[in-house]
Amino acid sequence: MYVTRAAGDDARMPRGRRANVRVLFGRRLRALRKLRMFTQEKLGERAGVSGKLVGQIERGDGNPTLDVIAGLAAGLDVEPGDLLQFEEERPQGSVAAAAGAFAAAEQVSRYLARRPASEVERALRILEAALDAPGGVK
Repeated sequence: MYVTRAAGDDARMPRGRRANVRVLFGRRLRALRKLRMFTQEKLGERAGVSGKLVGQIERGDGNPTLDVIAGLAAGLDVEPGDLLQFEEERPQGSVAAAAGAFAAAEQVSRYLARRPASEVERALRILEAALDAPGGVK
């Protein structure tokens, strides 16, 4: 069965978000690359693309294909979906902060994966209480 689409149906994402998705993707890619301490050339080598393309993508100038995204993910030893988990919706901010947030989230996830469910639930309640409390981090 074939489904036809009217012109513009594939553009359901708000225009501003579409414009920023390449920048957000590039920022995420750069953060993961720096976290792994790879140069653009090293990541390109591992992903089967040029370091120049990695740089273009990181600046938001490149528009990678799914094959390139899969290669970049393999080169970074992450799942392709991890490249699309933006830490924030704004393209501004420090790459180091984004990389640090990702590293911290990975460490917490690995730690909690080894704990019993009751301890994971307790940890969530503690985090919620600490972060939602007056004077807590927002």
